[in-house]
Amino acid sequence: MSTPTALPLDLAAARRWALAARAGLADARTQIDALNVFPVPDGDTGTNMFLTFDGALDVLRSHHDVDGTGISLTQGLGLLARGMLLSARGNSGVILSQLARGLHEAAAAADGPGEELRAELLAAAFTRADQLAWAGVSSPVEGTILSVSRAAAAGAREAAAEDGATAADVSAAALAAARTALEHTPTQLPALARAGVVDAGGAGLVIVLEALQRVLTDGQVAADAGDSPWFQTTATLPTADCTDDGEGAYEVMYVLTRSDGSRVSHLRAHLEQVGSSVLVVGGPEEWRVHVHLDEPQVAVEAGAMAGHVGGVRIEALVRSGSMPSAPVPQPRAGTGVVACAGGDGLVELFEQSGATVVRSSAGARASTGQLLNAIWAVPARSVVVLPNDADVQMAAEAAASDAREEGLVVEVVPSRAVVQGLAALAVFDPEAALADTVATMSEAAGATLHAELTLASRDAQTGAGPCRAGQALGLLDGQIVVVDDDLVRAATRLLARLVTDQTELLTVVSGADVEPAQRAGMEQVVGAIEQAHPGVEVVWVDGGQPAYPWLLGAE
Repeated sequence: MSTPTALPLDLAAARRWALAARAGLADARTQIDALNVFPVPDGDTGTNMFLTFDGALDVLRSHHDVDGTGISLTQGLGLLARGMLLSARGNSGVILSQLARGLHEAAAAADGPGEELRAELLAAAFTRADQLAWAGVSSPVEGTILSVSRAAAAGAREAAAEDGATAADVSAAALAAARTALEHTPTQLPALARAGVVDAGGAGLVIVLEALQRVLTDGQVAADAGDSPWFQTTATLPTADCTDDGEGAYEVMYVLTRSDGSRVSHLRAHLEQVGSSVLVVGGPEEWRVHVHLDEPQVAVEAGAMAGHVGGVRIEALVRSGSMPSAPVPQPRAGTGVVACAGGDGLVELFEQSGATVVRSSAGARASTGQLLNAIWAVPARSVVVLPNDADVQMAAEAAASDAREEGLVVEVVPSRAVVQGLAALAVFDPEAALADTVATMSEAAGATLHAELTLASRDAQTGAGPCRAGQALGLLDGQIVVVDDDLVRAATRLLARLVTDQTELLTVVSGADVEPAQRAGMEQVVGAIEQAHPGVEVVWVDGGQPAYPWLLGAE
């Protein structure tokens, strides 16, 4: 076999890498989603990683569209890193965005205005990316994407130490080490071994590294990439872009000044995530901005992040013969809340409690950029964020960190389930001191046990024994503890473990697809719980959430 041609990692190659990674993840997203440890219908790691790259490409494209001028490698990698962070969905997407950040920081730290990353700098980029990824996780675990990242960094450093090494050599070594580490993840995490899968995030990272190697070797990648039993990819450059055809209730127009091409690029990326009919034209001193969206203040606040906003016009758009009412200015409270929720009932409940809601559910989890926009839109002096999902926690932390750099006061309450978010919001006091508010809400969230009932998406081995596709599963604190043929019987068994004599409040949240017979069965089960524990108060909520027919919380 002939030696692959080694190409430089310059700006053009970085753009091709982003395109190839997006295409590879698009091809493999379903397979990666299926590598979920638990056989529950909310595995979306592949989707999250794909959307992270997809949004980053919008940032790169929008910069060219705004001013049409050339940019340096460092500037381009900065745009890519920023775009990936704003588009990051799920913990895997946030960790993946650190790879681009590592590339950017390595390029920025290099001596001179070099227009390509050579071997030693690429190895430094892998190392920095790995450091950032591990530092961003509060409780890092071996056998995850972090293990694959660490192996890739070690392989890159070893290759860079060889005389005459090229960026392609470093990339190849990182890829080989990552593949080996991925194959070993089931030996590091018993849950992976039990499910018979490798780590989903690690699998996605391998695809991203394959894309980089493909770009640096003119499409030539070692053949063993396709031999993996876990997934196969046939990534090619995409021929069309994903677009959002949705329309909003308001048209927002304004003039942006005191900005620059980079910040305008970020603004466009923000607006494309939250609205439609986005137009940002002009420069270099003045840009005209146009967008359709449901919450006009989000567009104005996003513009204020990018520069000075003037000449604002907000007009209601006619939809189906009706005219929405104009937005009412809200006074700035002491502290406001941003909360994630999926399902119309839950969204309405959080909004009625005063929260600014970001829709988030499996397959469509909130991105860092969406959370950041919501934070800016809250009419308050400080903001508390409720992720309400363990897989949104890192995106929430990233959004809060970004907002703090811009001078906002933001804290994240670690709510890992929507019932914990409801408990936290129940004790929220907008006028209390922020530290007291965060402590009180965190305590309420942490004191709420959460459980879920769903149907198995596939045959699998679980901590509660084997399950077949379609069987009822009961999860307690994120772990499968009940497997049953009948959903109502599973609910009986799960509630027996959830509710104790110390329980004061039981929250029962129904999902989108609950049938009348299932609701009647659940009412009987809960009625039995009330008889056995007369001191328990029960609150019923029509949540409308997907994937999980019932969400349960015990306080």
